[in-house]
Amino acid sequence: MDNISWQDIRKVILDFLQQRLANNSNYKSETAKLEKAKELGDQVAVNEAQQKLAELAKRFDFETWMEDAATRRISWITIGTHLSKGIHSSSSGDNVNIATQSKLSHQTVISSATPSLLELDSSGNAASLDIFSLFNQSVGGKKILQVIMENHPAVLPALSDDKQKALLYLANFKKAIFGDFEHPKASELNKQIYWPNSQQTYLSQQDNNYRLLIPLHPSSLCHLVYQKVQSRFSDENKKAREQRRIKDIEHQSYFSFQDLAVVKLGGSNPQGVSQLTSNQGGRNFLLPSMPPKFQKPQFPSITNFQETIFNSSFQYYCRYGFKLLFDTVEAKKNVFVVRNNRKEAFFVILTLILKFVAHIQMTKRAGWSRESSLNLTQQLWLDPKRVRLDGETDFKIRYEQSDWQQELEKQFAFWIQTILKEKFKNIKQQFADPEFSEWRREFRSAVKASQRKWEGIF
Repeated sequence: MDNISWQDIRKVILDFLQQRLANNSNYKSETAKLEKAKELGDQVAVNEAQQKLAELAKRFDFETWMEDAATRRISWITIGTHLSKGIHSSSSGDNVNIATQSKLSHQTVISSATPSLLELDSSGNAASLDIFSLFNQSVGGKKILQVIMENHPAVLPALSDDKQKALLYLANFKKAIFGDFEHPKASELNKQIYWPNSQQTYLSQQDNNYRLLIPLHPSSLCHLVYQKVQSRFSDENKKAREQRRIKDIEHQSYFSFQDLAVVKLGGSNPQGVSQLTSNQGGRNFLLPSMPPKFQKPQFPSITNFQETIFNSSFQYYCRYGFKLLFDTVEAKKNVFVVRNNRKEAFFVILTLILKFVAHIQMTKRAGWSRESSLNLTQQLWLDPKRVRLDGETDFKIRYEQSDWQQELEKQFAFWIQTILKEKFKNIKQQFADPEFSEWRREFRSAVKASQRKWEGIF
């Protein structure tokens, strides 16, 4: 940027004005009339057309246009990243340009301060938007707007050959760009929020414990999002999408945005809101902000602090089997029916338990139980791959002794017994040693069935 001279900036301005003149509808019309008058040899019409063309050219003369733009029409627009008219198109409140403010050092959420560079927006009288177009012309790889904001020394002499005029023009341009942070102006059409200064003053009865916040439309950030979403229609993105089903080629990543909502600003006249809003046809995309859908895990988790898997969470995991068991206890006594229903209940409970154990043994790394608080019996059961690790000789010896399986039977039977006594307090004395032994036999039968199937759980 240091290589930019005032002549470079002046040339960009002159080229811009020449292009504006050439594209002027009246200039095109008078040029056509002039050519026709020359063909017809109508000198009066030729003189009239030439006079009008000269008047139009005068309007786009450098000094004439700059004086009108920088002293009169510049006050009709304001430039910023956050616009008041985005909240209500008839609002006359001030805009804010955060690009002229120091950035936050710590950011915990995405905001307008996150992007390294934001495209500025403009709102105001449409008759002054050509000034904003000039600001967006590039010189030396940067926009004139940015060069002004960075106080480049070449800007001042480029604005006028008269230094006093140049100083006035630059001051007026900066006023439109930087805004008035010292005396901001709101509108009755702006929304207003009273925000407590601190948590301590939230319910205080004292005055002046609140700040008045006025939300503005983050036009520049919304435009950045709009451009990103629109990139899905780019040739590169379309090609990547088309090639995703073609085999034997290198696939490229592509953008895809789901569940978009569109908010239109400005109605039939988005230009009345801002220039960027007009460029977007008034459309602003809203990304889905629905809460995430968490998939409930199929199996209960094991925390580092629990000493046994036989707890209330495990009971809930086996709840359908326990419902059958509870129904059996509550049913009228019939020895044959009770025995069959009870076996069905234990089949459901033990099937779920063995599925859980198989899941733990397959998915957890060898030695995971060393960081857990599970009792040794359950560590031997749930972490059999630990015997292969170095330094686990004692663990391997205990595992190969197999007497821990009898202890596991007792823990299972105690768990069942405790649940039944808690559920049926009025008959808890009926759940005694014979029942305890029966629960052990059920567990032992499930172990043997698993071993016969070579499931590898025991």
